[in-house]
Amino acid sequence: MSCVNPERLGELAIEALERTAFVVAELADEDFIDDLPEAEWFTRIEYSGPQSGAVFLSGSTGFLLELAASLLGVDVDDVTAESEGLDALREMTNIIGGSVVTAIGGEHCELSLGLPGVVASGDLPGQNPAACTCIMDAEGERLVVIWSPNTASESMAA
Repeated sequence: MSCVNPERLGELAIEALERTAFVVAELADEDFIDDLPEAEWFTRIEYSGPQSGAVFLSGSTGFLLELAASLLGVDVDDVTAESEGLDALREMTNIIGGSVVTAIGGEHCELSLGLPGVVASGDLPGQNPAACTCIMDAEGERLVVIWSPNTASESMAA
């Protein structure tokens, strides 16, 4: 079993963004995090098996537009955040969620991914001490990636 920490979570996200959408991102500089636009769009994908939890992505409107335009090979003016942008964020949630599951359980793990979906900001994990959060600067736009494993007591209750 591999450990996922904020740095590893960032590496997985950067690799997925570069490989899939040709979007350049880096871990946000702590001194400039407040300069990035706020995240307004939120997605989640859950995984289950011997372990369970979820991966959340949230992004600024500009990030969604850039991601969608890049994935579709069109200009930013040809996409909307509400449609193509959310579809692109769900797809990236699926890709990064798959990377996290592989990092947790290895290539032959017994974990299954659900379907990515749109969630409200209130659905983001609260005070889960096991959660890892990574704030990315994607060409001046905000992307937040959160890995939130269920604790043993949450897993038993499910």
